[in-house]
Amino acid sequence: MTEKTETISRDLLLFLMSLFYIIPVAYVYIYYDNNSSISSIISEDNSKYIILFFMILMGTATILYEYKRDDLYSLAIISILLFSIYILLYFPEGHILHYIFASIAFISILLFMIRHCNRECYQECYVLHILLLIQMLLLVLLIINIDDNIFLYESIYLLNFAIFYFYIHS
Repeated sequence: MTEKTETISRDLLLFLMSLFYIIPVAYVYIYYDNNSSISSIISEDNSKYIILFFMILMGTATILYEYKRDDLYSLAIISILLFSIYILLYFPEGHILHYIFASIAFISILLFMIRHCNRECYQECYVLHILLLIQMLLLVLLIINIDDNIFLYESIYLLNFAIFYFYIHS
């Protein structure tokens, strides 16, 4: 396989990941009604199967993309992240297992970012390190405010991760 074909395939997978992820994001946006968290929307019985369907499609493209990147650690972290998202959808927001798998998901995101800060650029890549620092701060804010309205913190946490993910693709 040529390098050109490899790049096109990864670009296509990244496009598909984005396309499939847009639908759950749009769903959360449309059904946001002063909810205190993203989980309160995505784990509702009338929405979790729609979210799960598109997250499985997005996850499949993501796993293939990460496989092509040829980084076993990155693939493992993303797999744990996706698995935890799939599981947390089945439990209502107040359930202990929902919190456990949500925590695993948020920590997996952070570990993925740490892995790529170390892999991609060590100390020379200020953008990735700033995004990682923001992510750490947001995680602390999520933990501190867990009993309050965390919708905004969760949204920024996921947006920051998306920016990071696209940045390492370029």
